[in-house]
Amino acid sequence: MLSLRAGLFAGFSLLLALAAGCAADPSADDEDADMEEEAGQTEDPLSVPAATGPLRFADACRPGTKVTIAAVGDVLLHSPLQRQAYTSPEGFSSLWKGVQPLFARADLSYANLEGPCADGHTASGTARDPGRVFDGAVYSSYPQFNYHPSLIGALKDAGFDVVSTANNHALDRRGRGADRTIENLVSAGMPFTGTRSTADLEAPWHAMTEANGVKIAWLACTYSTNGIPDPKKQVLDCYKDRSTVLSTITALKDDPGVDAVVVTPHWGVEYAHSPSAPEKKLARDMLDAGATAVLGGHPHVVQPWEKYTTTDGREGFVLYSLGNFVSGQNGLARRSALVLYLGLTKGADGKVTVNGVRHAPIQMSPTPWTATYARGESLALTTRILGEWNRIGPDEDLVTNPECQ
Repeated sequence: MLSLRAGLFAGFSLLLALAAGCAADPSADDEDADMEEEAGQTEDPLSVPAATGPLRFADACRPGTKVTIAAVGDVLLHSPLQRQAYTSPEGFSSLWKGVQPLFARADLSYANLEGPCADGHTASGTARDPGRVFDGAVYSSYPQFNYHPSLIGALKDAGFDVVSTANNHALDRRGRGADRTIENLVSAGMPFTGTRSTADLEAPWHAMTEANGVKIAWLACTYSTNGIPDPKKQVLDCYKDRSTVLSTITALKDDPGVDAVVVTPHWGVEYAHSPSAPEKKLARDMLDAGATAVLGGHPHVVQPWEKYTTTDGREGFVLYSLGNFVSGQNGLARRSALVLYLGLTKGADGKVTVNGVRHAPIQMSPTPWTATYARGESLALTTRILGEWNRIGPDEDLVTNPECQ
């Protein structure tokens, strides 16, 4: 006789299989042993947190100027994704063309650029650049990533307006690689946050974007650089530099040239669907310090969202993990993610509040590697975590506060 746990697991798996139409997900190529970033097991369906109702905000219907942000998770390009991008006529856009309309329709779009874009740099020094070729030396995958800098332009062409460069792979080409990445970002006109060049160690940690006259500051930080030393303090650390992170948020909140502050910490336990206590505490400290929203990454799977009433009475928003955006990691949970829509309203008093959030579930599929709107098991998994009430379909009008229609 099946145990209760086994029976529940089988029942949930059956529901997912029915939702998927019993379609099998092709596995990755055998060559891609590097597609598991670290050893670890994704939580089984019984431990995945389930949403209990819609997430609504008190200022949903507040009049004023509206801005919608689309946010996605990790751009983590394992070897087969890079090989595809370097050989496909569509380039990097072949990885996300199926979902590009989802984030292109927002006023602003954000992604986590997880790894350097440092041409001519290996993990041990400089080398002749091979061009758009995955050679495993200059352009490489796990455990130390590096991408051709044309990725930056491809992200910009896709509609992304700002990226985080603070993550555990920020120094995969050491400090010189971070410098070269920043040079390439500046050359491409892509705002970035969370790292500094050795040429300007007093540069601000944050980036600025503007849409519909609303000025938004972005601040990224990371829990680690995978043990790679950061002697010149080029990467903002969420925990070691906690006081700097919080004081920067407060300074930005008090800056008359800033309307809202969005923080994008790289944190948490990989492959866990539930945030841990340190992340919850830091998120709330960030909101109390003045952040409007906190959008987390690094676990490579989706984690829940919540609203939080700050000590000064504001309603802040946290999504603990956006999951992967484009990556070669294996397994249903690691290939399931979302495009988050965060709606903001700037009232006549100049204050910016959250008017609503929606999620468009997406999934990554191989052969060819591409992200699409989620279906079947993937759709069911992300919907379980974030709820069907706030879910938005691929062809629906983008409205973050539908209760006000």
